[in-house]
Amino acid sequence: MRVIIDTDPGIDDAIAILYALRHPGIDVALMTTVAGNIGLDVTTRNAGRIATLAGVETPVHAGAATPLTRAPDPELAIHGTDGLGGVTLPDAATPPSPVPAVEAMAALLMAKDANTIDLLCLAPLTNIALLLDHAPEAASRIRRVIAMGGAIFEPGNVHGTRAEFNIAHDPEAAARVLRARLPLTLIPLDATRQIRADAEYVASLRALNTSAATTCADLIDAYFDAAKGRESRPLHDPCVPLLALHPALFTVETYDLAVDPTTGALIPGKHEISVAMSLDADALRDALRLGLSR
Repeated sequence: MRVIIDTDPGIDDAIAILYALRHPGIDVALMTTVAGNIGLDVTTRNAGRIATLAGVETPVHAGAATPLTRAPDPELAIHGTDGLGGVTLPDAATPPSPVPAVEAMAALLMAKDANTIDLLCLAPLTNIALLLDHAPEAASRIRRVIAMGGAIFEPGNVHGTRAEFNIAHDPEAAARVLRARLPLTLIPLDATRQIRADAEYVASLRALNTSAATTCADLIDAYFDAAKGRESRPLHDPCVPLLALHPALFTVETYDLAVDPTTGALIPGKHEISVAMSLDADALRDALRLGLSR
């Protein structure tokens, strides 16, 4: 499958991107970056570094530096000021493209047959909302959107009991995407909190002795440091490419949703959205490890 990855790396973003870039079943046509976990300059630099580590020349296009109407609110406590928890990556082999993210997405979508490009969204949905507003014909050609975001029944992780970071960072953008009737599947905290890594799993990644697996082991160790427990924080963003490749390992339900404009929480609404509510964590950890072994 050919995909665009929209991202704000971010520790778990980096794991998801390395998996996608190294997997033979995914062709990452380009990456677009957005301010989220950390500022745009850092997310863009990190995306280029991840591509270089993976040994690919995927173009990186910088997108929105702020939410649509709000000030950025980065998550430095988890991801650190470098966005990667202190894990060192090689410098990017090539600089970011001068073409802005929305322009690059629109050009690719218009150049390829309709319904042949997927969007894998690991970040606040600011760039996708801007694509819908500035290039609606191109957006209509998207085959599917898989986005990590929100919480249905689980407690949230920011701004109160129900809000999740990606949605709450730019609730206006998320609301725009939900009402666009795109072929959208959300992966909320209800599912992502079911998949974590322990020390044995990290050791199994190191035993693979590939640059991708070793780096992901380092990144998960950084997640351990942030979580201060026997398991890492949830592997949120890797769920996105994993669902793209292994949909049978997820249980997807349909909910009528909207976005609370004050908190960014998902609430009952009129937009019918596919939502991944559970997953086979053991099988997905195995799939992630196999992908990183390449």
